[in-house]
Amino acid sequence: MSSPGSNRNASRANSLGSPPAHRRGLKRSAAACERCRRRKQKCDGKLPICGPCGSARAICVPSERLVVRPDFCSHCVGLREKVARLEAEVQALESRSLNEHQNGDGDSQQHLGYTSSEGQSISAAPCRSLDIAYTGRILRPTFASRLNGQEVDDAFKSSPWHLWRDDPTTAATPGLAEQTAWPLDAHASKLIDIFFARRWPSLPILHQPTFRQRHYEPLLNGKPAKDLSHFQVYMVLAIAGAEAPSANRSQTLSHQDFFQIAIRDLHLILNADDLECIQCLLLLCMYGSNEPQSVNMWYTSGLALRLAIGIDLHRAETTSKLDLLHAEMSKRIFWCAYVMDRSMAIAMGRPLGIQDTDITTPLPLQLSDSQLMELSEGPVMGNLVAQSDDMSTFIHVSKLRRLNGEIYKSFHAPVISGMADVALDTVRSGYLSRLNDWIAASPRYLPTASMFQSPEWFQIAYHQAVLSLYRPSRGAPMSSIDSLRLCMDSAISMVGCYNALYAKNKIVYTFLALNSVFMAAVTILYCIRASSAIRDELSKSVAEANISSAVRLLQSLSSGRSVGSRCTEIIERLSSAVLTVFDQPVQSEELVDAEFLSWFGLKFLSVRPDEGFRAEDMGVPAQPTPNFDIPWNDLMDAGYEMINTTYMDMLF
Repeated sequence: MSSPGSNRNASRANSLGSPPAHRRGLKRSAAACERCRRRKQKCDGKLPICGPCGSARAICVPSERLVVRPDFCSHCVGLREKVARLEAEVQALESRSLNEHQNGDGDSQQHLGYTSSEGQSISAAPCRSLDIAYTGRILRPTFASRLNGQEVDDAFKSSPWHLWRDDPTTAATPGLAEQTAWPLDAHASKLIDIFFARRWPSLPILHQPTFRQRHYEPLLNGKPAKDLSHFQVYMVLAIAGAEAPSANRSQTLSHQDFFQIAIRDLHLILNADDLECIQCLLLLCMYGSNEPQSVNMWYTSGLALRLAIGIDLHRAETTSKLDLLHAEMSKRIFWCAYVMDRSMAIAMGRPLGIQDTDITTPLPLQLSDSQLMELSEGPVMGNLVAQSDDMSTFIHVSKLRRLNGEIYKSFHAPVISGMADVALDTVRSGYLSRLNDWIAASPRYLPTASMFQSPEWFQIAYHQAVLSLYRPSRGAPMSSIDSLRLCMDSAISMVGCYNALYAKNKIVYTFLALNSVFMAAVTILYCIRASSAIRDELSKSVAEANISSAVRLLQSLSSGRSVGSRCTEIIERLSSAVLTVFDQPVQSEELVDAEFLSWFGLKFLSVRPDEGFRAEDMGVPAQPTPNFDIPWNDLMDAGYEMINTTYMDMLF
């Protein structure tokens, strides 16, 4: 039995070896909060509010002994290391991208960016940034009266230059620039459907399943998307909004707003792969047809065609080893650039971008987008029967643009060798026969939403080509009575077809459509003034009805734009001067006759044709001005008619 002394010695020994344990029933006290320390009272240390502070409903500030403070120096060092790693990755990506663009001769399939069974390639591109603004030539007006800040003489230019010169651009919604996000909704999906139903058949720039899968759906669902996705999606919305303004009227954003959103990423497209860049440039051209002063269409369409030629899309060998999807999309993109170039060059009176003899790549197969995804092996044949969702419309348009280019080079080029009358008639008859074959072979569809698949549009395209073939031109400045009759018939038919499309709500404002109606009205008045035989076949009331129909159509198509008012003023002024020939003999009015020639691009004027003649100038001899065609000088000395007999009536 141990003594108390030994117990005390044992406890003293234990205290030297290990810390004494707490007595049973006692707990280690927590660090008191600031309030409890000031009041020198017990604190239970509960968080976030201790018991005494909670009872007193006071603010409880925990003791600093319980706060874990981070090491800011170590955190900054870690951030600096992360920034250095990211900068190294960016430099590596930029170096790789530069090498790819410099080599440029790699497999074209790696640059297409379309989903295939072999996977997809992702190329490095600059990051999106709302702080970077594009300041290049693409966003300049198509028709400007100033060159480097100086006035230029544009009297020799084609009619669109005089009609759209200094036409103001349409503005976007105020305050749009401050927004950073525009969520897509069901209305956006509706506009996407409108684009592929109405505009896509004439220019199949995009592959619809790929566009929806890789660009639209990621943005719609808030998932990561490609850098070009924002540009392509909002450009499609802008084009669709301009195509169907009634569908976009109840929404907050207009087609101009969608365009302003899209061009925030315009700096990215010029650094993208060639085919994606061409697609984006052609989307800009499609929008520019509705808003020509918002996009420099001549520069943009020319850039797209040059890029296509630069990667040899005009050669059949380029696509011979690609799979069906990539080969067909390459052909579609090239021919879209070709069609856009032909349309702009002819409308603006400028050189064609590529000669037909340099093109060996065939037209796309008559297949739909879904068929491109399904058919991958074995020989593929195009559809025998035209369908609204295949390439039948575009193939037919491409054939017409090639024929338009041949007519333009033969009759409207600035320098043309003269042809004898027999040779001229032979050439014209050959082109007219080919145009008749084209309109006879035009595809027929059940009623669709696209204007370009309507019988009226094919008739318009046919009659416009006939007018280009038979109206006064540099190659044939003198018109026979048969040529005048063909021009008169085609011009009246064009106005009638445009009215039919407008009545069906299938046509909206484009500068090409407005210019076509305007030139049709000018041609009607020209034919009435040029030939007494034409006047004998018409009455004044019928002529006035045709002109009134054209004027109403110009006003309706322009939708209140200033260019519409300019067109109607010119037609009404010319009509007032010309229709008097039904009541009195034709007088020699040199300024009126010279204005007709100027609209056809045949004569230089000391004043622009859109400025027109003044009443006090009527009958006053004007100083002769330089002109392309010397035969007109003798004719213009005495006007078109000499004692109720036209000059051409005497020859034929």
